[in-house]
Amino acid sequence: MDHIKSKITIDFAQYSDGGRKGENQDTIGARLPDGAALTHKGIAIAIADGVSSSAAAREASQTAITGFLTDYYATPDTWSTRQSGQRVLQSLNRSLWGLSRNSVRGEGLLTTFSALILKGNNAYLFHVGDTRIYLWRSGQLEQLTRDHCQSLSREETYLSRALGADVGVEVDFHTLEVHVGDVFILTSDGIHDHLPEDRLRVLIKTHCDHPQQLVEKASKAALDNGSDDNLSIQVAAVRQLGHANQDDAMDVLARLPFPPLLDTGQTLDGLRVEKPLHESNRSQVYQVQDDAGRRMIMKTPSVLYSDDPAYLERFVMEAWIGARIQSPQVAKVMSGPEPRSCLYYLTEYIPGPTLGQLMAERGPLAINDAVDITGQLIKGIRSFHRKETLHQDIKPDNIVMGPKGPVIVDFGSCWVASVEELEAPFTRDKILGTMDYSAPEYRYGGQTGPRSDQFSLAVLLYEMLTGQKPYGDAYGKALNERQLQKLRYQPARHHNPMVPLWLDKALEKALSLQPQQRYDALSEWWQDLQRPNPRWTRDAGLPILQRRPEWVWPVLAISGWAIVLVLAWHLWKP
Repeated sequence: MDHIKSKITIDFAQYSDGGRKGENQDTIGARLPDGAALTHKGIAIAIADGVSSSAAAREASQTAITGFLTDYYATPDTWSTRQSGQRVLQSLNRSLWGLSRNSVRGEGLLTTFSALILKGNNAYLFHVGDTRIYLWRSGQLEQLTRDHCQSLSREETYLSRALGADVGVEVDFHTLEVHVGDVFILTSDGIHDHLPEDRLRVLIKTHCDHPQQLVEKASKAALDNGSDDNLSIQVAAVRQLGHANQDDAMDVLARLPFPPLLDTGQTLDGLRVEKPLHESNRSQVYQVQDDAGRRMIMKTPSVLYSDDPAYLERFVMEAWIGARIQSPQVAKVMSGPEPRSCLYYLTEYIPGPTLGQLMAERGPLAINDAVDITGQLIKGIRSFHRKETLHQDIKPDNIVMGPKGPVIVDFGSCWVASVEELEAPFTRDKILGTMDYSAPEYRYGGQTGPRSDQFSLAVLLYEMLTGQKPYGDAYGKALNERQLQKLRYQPARHHNPMVPLWLDKALEKALSLQPQQRYDALSEWWQDLQRPNPRWTRDAGLPILQRRPEWVWPVLAISGWAIVLVLAWHLWKP
């Protein structure tokens, strides 16, 4: 992803001292990375003030800062900034809370926490407690965080929220666009409780071009003004923003030439083409073998798009995404020969037909087979969702029925949360997958998410059971929200009477045209696919074979054998 390499640059300074209090229970820290970490995670600056009333205040603040600055950068680079920060802070909070509960001396580990992430052209704020983050912009000072304090009297307040105070914590999250010249200031209460904002404004205006002078002057001013607490302040002045321009991005994306069309027997980088598998106006797919006899699948870009940066980004992202998804139900991206002479990527070879070929050959599948395939695909799709990635193109031709079960083999339409946060110097390619299988919200610009993949999986299961689509041919013709809302679900049991009502109802819910009416999670849907949901057994008064039509043939077979045995017994008895 070098084509969107971040160019953000800051001047940074920080200062922390025990002041008149002696022991410094504040902790400050920052990480200013470069390369991929700067692009996908950004610059992280954090401040924590251990709660003085707790016996292990310094340990609490140190744990929070060290843990955050380590664990945040260890989160998947597909996660959004919000997901990364929130997950890390919830984990740190549980750790501090657990340490407090297990302390033999009854020591509480409580701390405030505020963090600033500068990523791309945006700032992301995480906040708990009464440490603060300010923004100085165009001569105006704004407090971006809200103190989590309650007043007992005019002179006495207490923290209403802190890390380690309970098993769960509510973390304030805020994001804003960053401008060149912005100055962010993080402070503990030893600074801002003893430094009026008008005085802070004067200091920032005077020293905003010299952050080191600013932190020293502000700390001294608070101390001179009677501060009896620890003094901690951090200043980040934004000097440069932006990513590569379109020409620079194109140079990076197109540094490898497009390979020519290949045929059986031809070789590229030592990989011999055994046979072409697929060709479209967007790509070519080949079955290849390396010198060691290892079979792989090669995907190459179409020369029709050699000057299209959006297409090139999408193609490069396929391998980048696939390398980050680990699941037996998802095709592995292979390393292959280096250096490469052309642009392509390799995935593992999986022998077997596609699900589309299997359905064309066999027609509707047995209920148990269809549900089992869906269960395995749910595992694969959940591995995407755990990386905050949507597949967006679940369809029969993108699933290979391998020896160990179904495997998802295409990443060409994926959406990645972290990449979505990064601006590109061109209009990105918005591939929405295959219309017959994509969720309706893609068509009218609604909010997409994991429930969108759920809809596509449900279309797939419906087709495996019936050979039909859940809304008929009209679904492909409905192009806006108004037309879509006129559609009516066609019960699967109308096409296949062996489908039990409870399974049909689970399908109908997952296929709701409104995303909020679908299941909250794929795990909930899977549970309803395995056993009847009591909400959908209201037909209990019906005969058993009407409630469970899949039992018809087994019951008839057993009954037939019983009749044969009875007749045989009567014929042969003495």
